[in-house]
Amino acid sequence: MTEPIAAVLFDLDGTLAATMEPWDRCWADYAAQHGHTWSDDDRARTHGHGDWAHHLARVCGIASPEQVVAACVELMVAQVEAGAITMLPGVRTLLDTASGRVPTGVVSASPRRFVHATLDHFGLRDSLRIVVTREDQARTKPHPAPWLHAAALLGVGPGSCVAVEDSAAGIRSAHAAGMRVLAIPSWPPSRHPAEAGLAAHIATDAILAEQWLRDTLTELAPAH
Repeated sequence: MTEPIAAVLFDLDGTLAATMEPWDRCWADYAAQHGHTWSDDDRARTHGHGDWAHHLARVCGIASPEQVVAACVELMVAQVEAGAITMLPGVRTLLDTASGRVPTGVVSASPRRFVHATLDHFGLRDSLRIVVTREDQARTKPHPAPWLHAAALLGVGPGSCVAVEDSAAGIRSAHAAGMRVLAIPSWPPSRHPAEAGLAAHIATDAILAEQWLRDTLTELAPAH
């Protein structure tokens, strides 16, 4: 028998907010300032990975990843406050559908200050029971620890959680935690067939993801 859904957990970057291009520009600009040309290989090593600062520090010859984080977060928070970062279409309805039936949370590999600034800017905090960020676990995505930590905070088993993700690394992370993954991939599924195969469902956008989640919650969420 399929385990009832007790919680829905959302990634932030690329899933709720259109932040991937701004992050990539931020990293590319930072790299250029330190004599490194940002490449497709760099993008593959950073998208969905919580250790992006270590990679950027390494290619730029910076001794401290924390220095990289501080500089990039300042730039990204400024983008949020300037209104240069938007929510993805259909996200608010997707969140409302989930939070109307079960506890919800955000599990992000991004730094805490940026995550909270983004959620506050969009007025999403009231829809969320918990928020897990880069600083909340020693190991972050693609390790499953952040998702397991989120489930523990909510007092539910990981097998009763749906994780909503866009990145291949995030899908691997949530699946390794034992969660059902609702994928809204920011890449063609054919590019990462192994990760696509781990998803319980793949939707092309949040609007179609909401339809699947609504039907699944109706069928499997515990009654209030």
